[in-house]
Amino acid sequence: MKMNNSLLRALLLTLLMLSSAALRAQEDTKLVDVNPYRVSVRSTLYGFSLLNNLDTYLSGYDYTGAAIYFNHETMRKAHTGNYDWKFQTVTDALFGLTSLHSTSQLTLLANRSWSGYHTFVVGERLQILAGVQIQLAGGVLYIPSNGNNLVSVKLRAALAASTMAVYRFSIAKRDCIARWQIDVPLAGVMFSPQFGQSYYEIFGLGDTDGIIKFSNPVNSPSWRHTLSLDIPVGRNTLRVAYIADLYQSRVNSIRTHLYNHSFALGFSRTIYKVKNNDPIKACSPY
Repeated sequence: MKMNNSLLRALLLTLLMLSSAALRAQEDTKLVDVNPYRVSVRSTLYGFSLLNNLDTYLSGYDYTGAAIYFNHETMRKAHTGNYDWKFQTVTDALFGLTSLHSTSQLTLLANRSWSGYHTFVVGERLQILAGVQIQLAGGVLYIPSNGNNLVSVKLRAALAASTMAVYRFSIAKRDCIARWQIDVPLAGVMFSPQFGQSYYEIFGLGDTDGIIKFSNPVNSPSWRHTLSLDIPVGRNTLRVAYIADLYQSRVNSIRTHLYNHSFALGFSRTIYKVKNNDPIKACSPY
């Protein structure tokens, strides 16, 4: 009986050792055999924006003020044919208040973009990304004290050229990433009423002639640039960003500019999807 108990204990100990080794091997496999095309970097930022708005449909004067700002970005790798690509998705929004003397204007703006890039490696630290971007943007400007036109609705879609420079460097033996990105719309469509035309005429009476216009760098010279810095802090990565979204247009005798300078702070994280609901940390697609 004593011999049987000894054999049983020895068998259990052997099984525990084998299970432990298998678990360690499985973890090592997850960390070493990482599929780079299932890795994504996601960041969520919050901050504030400085606004300068002009819309001659509502007023002939500039309104200045501030807004709260939100930004979410996902960056990942992909493979098509013989080429490696990087894909970026960005969603951002702001809600703010601008004023001129005693008159106030409420501002709500949102953007969504999808970008695809080809990478050019320059040395060990620098990468240059070049590609195209699809942009969707919308928003509302509202002046409660206006007599006739209270609201101006902004809707546009565009195809843009986009380029990005990503530079790696070290601070106190910790890897940091500095990034600069510029997006320039080349062609698209936009919604704009005629000067003096009310929204009742458009949606109530069906007077829709000329409210959809093609946009280009001549009638809508605009651009957006982003500066960001990723700094490891403990086990997290802090991201500090400055985003300048400079939109302007002159269509249907209406002149518009929406200048937004945003300063945001948040965290980025690297995700590797083993399954849809089982992500683990892995290497960065940058």
